[in-house]
Amino acid sequence: MLPPKLQELADGMEENRRSILALVSGLSDAEFAARAEGEWSIGEIIEHMILSETGTSKVIRKVLKDNAGKLPPYPADDSTLAVRPFPGLAGEGGKAPEAALPKGTMGKEELLALAAATRAQTLQSLAMLAAVDPRSGEFPQPLLGRMNLYEWAKLIILEHQKQHHAQIAEIVRKLRG
Repeated sequence: MLPPKLQELADGMEENRRSILALVSGLSDAEFAARAEGEWSIGEIIEHMILSETGTSKVIRKVLKDNAGKLPPYPADDSTLAVRPFPGLAGEGGKAPEAALPKGTMGKEELLALAAATRAQTLQSLAMLAAVDPRSGEFPQPLLGRMNLYEWAKLIILEHQKQHHAQIAEIVRKLRG
């Protein structure tokens, strides 16, 4: 069992994942890959979210490995874990870092399987993070600058996926006319 704030993140990630899967479950491969001019397809959005989540999981593991034995323990009261304001935080239509740009080469089933495997890795990373104070480890995010590990998980996975959930819902609405 994860500490409360990390469990809250994991639960939010899972809730969003289930909701996105429900949105795309009835789509054909063609609908999944359909894209409006200058926009990403649902498949590309999901690939982008997978790349972002994978990158965040790798950041958590790297910082933990590089600082093994140096970081303070996870706080007994984690209610103070929060995200600081970031002036460069993109709302809608933000630019993705190069590493998170989709290639658009995977099909629906392959992407959904990769999303499940990625989530399993993320949950393992959160379990590893539960051993240290997530505010004590930082790593630069290409667009936002230095972020602590809690901020990485909260912003780059959970909040980011919520933004794309709305985008996917809008595409599905248009497809179903």
